[in-house]
Amino acid sequence: MRLWEYFLHEDTMIMQRANLFLVAQSLQLVAYTAILSAGGAVGRQAESAKLTAHVIAIFGVALAVIWLYVGHRQIRYTDGLRRRLVAKVPDFAETQAAVHIRGPKAAVFIAYTIPALAGVLWVLLLAVS
Repeated sequence: MRLWEYFLHEDTMIMQRANLFLVAQSLQLVAYTAILSAGGAVGRQAESAKLTAHVIAIFGVALAVIWLYVGHRQIRYTDGLRRRLVAKVPDFAETQAAVHIRGPKAAVFIAYTIPALAGVLWVLLLAVS
């Protein structure tokens, strides 16, 4: 039973980490848009604001890549834990078969798709500005 509880904890951690990364990405996006839309800046101030926005965007890309890496590792770890759980706990295997679980679709979406979209957003913002 303890292994099952640990699996549920690790599965929940995927969602919690995604929330943390999503908040960080959102805050970076707010800072990026606030700096670029400060308004009224001309000359050196405008160039300085643009440079600062580029630095924030580069950190946004880096954070998206880190998010992908962390999500990938967590998915692989959770899959290994699921296989071990199926082998050791017959109740889990029966439960999984009864509800036709084919894998953590939401977790895979959160671990790969959302950070990839965030990375694409930052790359596009770098290209446009």
